Amino acid sequence: MPKRAVGNREAAVPNEDMVSLDEAAGVLGVSRSTLQRMLKQGNVRGFRVGRQWRFRRADLDKFGRMSHPSAAGVNVRELEALAGSLNKHAPEGKAGKDVQFESSPAGFPGAEEETAVDNLLKALLAAGVRDGASDIHLDPARDITNIRLRLDGVLHPVMELPRSAHKPLIVSIKQHAEMALDQDQTAQDGRFRFTLDGVEHDARIATLPVVYGESVVMRLLVQAAELPTLESPALGMNPTDLERVKRLVHLPCGLVLVAGPSGCGKTTLLYAALNHVLSPEIKTISIEDPVEFAFGHWATQAAVNVKAGFTFEQAARAVARHDPDVILIGDLRTLPVADTATRLAMTGHLVMSVLHASSATGAIWRLLEMGVEPFALAESLICLVSMRLVRKVCAECGAPDQPSYSVLSPLVERAKIGGYELPDSPRFMRGAGCSACRNRCLHGRTAIYEVMEVTPEIKRLIGARASAEAIRDAAVRAGMTTLAADGLRKAAEGITTIAEIARLLPTDLDAAPGAAERAGT
Repeated sequence: MPKRAVGNREAAVPNEDMVSLDEAAGVLGVSRSTLQRMLKQGNVRGFRVGRQWRFRRADLDKFGRMSHPSAAGVNVRELEALAGSLNKHAPEGKAGKDVQFESSPAGFPGAEEETAVDNLLKALLAAGVRDGASDIHLDPARDITNIRLRLDGVLHPVMELPRSAHKPLIVSIKQHAEMALDQDQTAQDGRFRFTLDGVEHDARIATLPVVYGESVVMRLLVQAAELPTLESPALGMNPTDLERVKRLVHLPCGLVLVAGPSGCGKTTLLYAALNHVLSPEIKTISIEDPVEFAFGHWATQAAVNVKAGFTFEQAARAVARHDPDVILIGDLRTLPVADTATRLAMTGHLVMSVLHASSATGAIWRLLEMGVEPFALAESLICLVSMRLVRKVCAECGAPDQPSYSVLSPLVERAKIGGYELPDSPRFMRGAGCSACRNRCLHGRTAIYEVMEVTPEIKRLIGARASAEAIRDAAVRAGMTTLAADGLRKAAEGITTIAEIARLLPTDLDAAPGAAERAGT
């Protein structure tokens, strides 16, 4: 009876219609090396018999059905028309046909239907890149699949895909991302790289089993040619905050945190801060999941691998033995990682990290509620930056505007508390809608910030678990402007709109909800 390889052991399997590696490759229409890669990824089930691999024909047939599910049932002309609509106004070199995958599964696409599905995927990727989308969403419904692009933080419908094409398109995405094709009842993550118009892009894939199939999100990331810098106009940091951050990240030790929701630019800002301190004279180590940008010289980057047991917790403990000066930790998502970060910051290292929190004071309370000791946080924390991305007024159709009192007044009062007074002659702007912004009136994004320098007074308040309001007021006295204040400043300068700031900053954002009650003040 043949033996199946299970770890370093062999398990007995029943005698069935078995074929060799070469025969299996022929059945699937792939090369030996491709089949060996598929084995390693777990896409194909194989059995070790001595030194040879054997495969059951039933498993190969099942894989074939999973690889090309109902592709023969799709309407080729309909898919070609959908791809054509996406490519209709594409400039030369930026259409779907110009997308080149870094690697493609051997033998795919093959049939005419598979080619049509793959061409639609290329057209979607090209459209996403051309429009500057951060994500492409594929959400199956009862009869259709809704496809949307996230542009400047807001989802916009692109097309409705026929139900028959949903599964083949998902399989095409999974094949390029080297994900398990026979697992559609569990969430998966993967990635692939492609080139368009000479520029490399990463597509990070996340699948989720839902009622009508699998929902997929493809996050698009440009492989930037240069590292971001703190002085970059794209970051939009005002001169006062910029100089404060540059000074604090050059301190020899302490904890620097960047807080905000997902997709607000935290990692970009953290990379810019790390780029500012890179030097051949200091040892810099980063722990990331995944590594989003390769620094090259003077930075040693480690990628977390949960499947292999290399977690943030393990990596954060290990870096201390590598004599680092500066440490970047991708996320303080658990108490062990946060505790390790504070200890490293207190023992002579400069530690930078990100945290999902609504504000600077909210980040402090988030760490306290995770279980970080107040004295350790007070002793280690030196700088806390909270940020949001806001849409900018379209440069082509922007015109002077006068916001209504009911919208403007609450924000003005919040800005006063946050350290900013509205000037006598603000330059409020609003877009009228044009072809450049696709009649959205807003185009592109910049950031608003609050930069808290942790002064001795703030350290005392953190150690005493003072209320979020008390910590915020102390930070404002020390020179911090809140998110609402920086937002109003950028609206008054005509960069964004009052409505955009009000949309992103709810009225309860300026304090951590319930913090005062928990602190007993």
